[in-house]
Amino acid sequence: MDQRIIATTPFLVYLMLCGLFALAQSTVGAPLTQGQPAFLAIVGFLGPLMAIGLIWVRNYTYGAPALVSTMLTTGWFVAYFFFVHDNPANVFAVSGEGATAFLVAAGGVIVGSLLTAGVGCWLWYRESAEFRSAVDRLAGPSDSRH
Repeated sequence: MDQRIIATTPFLVYLMLCGLFALAQSTVGAPLTQGQPAFLAIVGFLGPLMAIGLIWVRNYTYGAPALVSTMLTTGWFVAYFFFVHDNPANVFAVSGEGATAFLVAAGGVIVGSLLTAGVGCWLWYRESAEFRSAVDRLAGPSDSRH
């Protein structure tokens, strides 16, 4: 199977979860702060879209690391600003008809971003000898694990 399809599939699931997140956010009327929509649009949508584009033109040198970095950053951002930080868009601060959907969708965006980052790491490991050797050095020799 083409590894570009393998890298794209979790990203498409992530995009679907982002759509559910936006729908749930508009349903509960959770007010986003000034920089949240811009960050989500640039780092959470355009960044990974550019990375997937690079992967599809077989530029794995920049595509895979860009996918990993944007997905991990987005996962952290959503986890912090929608679960931890005290702001009006916190999933525990909203109430109403779509509050549960907002909670589940925010969690889904985090899971989707982590899954996509994991697949990006797999692709990066597969295609980059430098990244592979760095990971193998960190993991240590295979004999020491047994």
